[in-house]
Amino acid sequence: MPLPHPIDESRFAAEDTLREWCARIAGEGYRGTGTAGHERVIRWVEDELAAIPGVEVCSEAFEIRRWQPEPDGDLERAAELRADGSAIAVAGAVPYSAPTTALGPLVHVPSGAPITAAVAAGRVVLRDFPSFPLPYDALLGLAFDRSPDTGELAGRVWDRPGLADGVLHDDLLAGGAAGAAGVVFAFDLPREQIAGYFEPHKGTHYRVPAAFVGVDEREQLRRLAAAGAPAELTVRAAVGPVETRNVHAMLPGQTAERIVLVTHTDGNTWVQEDGIAALLALAHHLAAVPAEQRHRTIELAFTTAHLHIAREGAARYAARLDEDYDRGDVVCAFPIEHLGARELVPTERDDGSPGRQLVFTGEAEPLLWCVGPSEAMRRAVTEAVARRSLERVLVLPGFGAPAEDRVPSILSFGGLGTLFHMHLIPTASILTGPWSLWAPSFGGDAIDVALLRRQALAAADVVAALDALPRDEIAGGYLAERSARAAGVEWQVDEVPPEIAPT
Repeated sequence: MPLPHPIDESRFAAEDTLREWCARIAGEGYRGTGTAGHERVIRWVEDELAAIPGVEVCSEAFEIRRWQPEPDGDLERAAELRADGSAIAVAGAVPYSAPTTALGPLVHVPSGAPITAAVAAGRVVLRDFPSFPLPYDALLGLAFDRSPDTGELAGRVWDRPGLADGVLHDDLLAGGAAGAAGVVFAFDLPREQIAGYFEPHKGTHYRVPAAFVGVDEREQLRRLAAAGAPAELTVRAAVGPVETRNVHAMLPGQTAERIVLVTHTDGNTWVQEDGIAALLALAHHLAAVPAEQRHRTIELAFTTAHLHIAREGAARYAARLDEDYDRGDVVCAFPIEHLGARELVPTERDDGSPGRQLVFTGEAEPLLWCVGPSEAMRRAVTEAVARRSLERVLVLPGFGAPAEDRVPSILSFGGLGTLFHMHLIPTASILTGPWSLWAPSFGGDAIDVALLRRQALAAADVVAALDALPRDEIAGGYLAERSARAAGVEWQVDEVPPEIAPT
């Protein structure tokens, strides 16, 4: 007998419980991969799961090269900058930048201009934080279903930092290769709003120290760079090997076939990663369902190293599921990240100063629900979105134009979902990318717990709907893509960054 569908909302975790869990996670502050705060979150998750009747818990440890800001895991205080002899307030150290002190003349290398030895060798490079506003029309055009209120997004722009990660990574690699003394990334936002900002999260240990500054400091540094003023940049961090681990919770069903729910445990804000609260709610709810009504086994994976992609724990796990799928004991994967996010948008500053400021709009941050080539999964998702009256949801096949000669034809799901979809596991993934994702200054105001709960309820409805369907029906077009890969068609994979930047 499959799970009851739709699920009974009255038996699902209450808002107060979800808020308490989110506060417990975020209360650790900076939770970089393998740090003490991250380890405390992992242990708490294990304890919470172990207390649920019928749930079996295990973990898988592996080694990473940890980067921990000093003092006390505080990104904001881990960097110092002086220019022309005066202290310049910083928003924080750039994660994984080299812990050292660098001296050199300040030079502004505008966005788009290459960072080469000719312009950067021996200098502290001032670089604008990358900006890639994306027309909502591009996303609306990709969507095969969307909530009715998304019509209001037509003609508007998705102006978020979500695409900046790769550019920051490339700039830091280029700075190291060019022999730059250091790199300073300047936001067009007030320093207070982006204090403790965490990007990039490739997990690559760079060869240059780097820091973030706000817009007021940017204006000051541009003037000093024009005069070639001397600068001194210091980053403090402890670097070394440490073990971290994935945690797996199994709720046995009537068959060994597994529906897999995934989130990650490292983070630095309330949004990153409140998927833990959603998965705990799902674990409690599903464990309370009589065993004879759980047709399939439910596995909940709390993976590590999403803030250290060079050693991404979810990537290790997805590769193993790829092998397991052909044995018939994996049905689908459901990564869940960044729920309940409130929309923040950049606007002109109140006092007329240069740059912008972030303000809450009172709306939900648009939620991107990616589903691969499975009509059954797409139908389950669109029905759940409508049933729970979710706001501003785009149901998408992924991001980018399809490649007809490769599998998967569309690679990116924008987050953890990419890793499972890439391995041709039937995948549906929930993701948002708000400004508060990496900026801890917004605290608990960054999330709407009532919205988080409704999104988690929709996820639970999808799990229940799929529990009743045959495995091959759920797989849909994924079966043809797996066959094509086996026959030699080119397999698209996400590039894995190096853990240590090349010389």
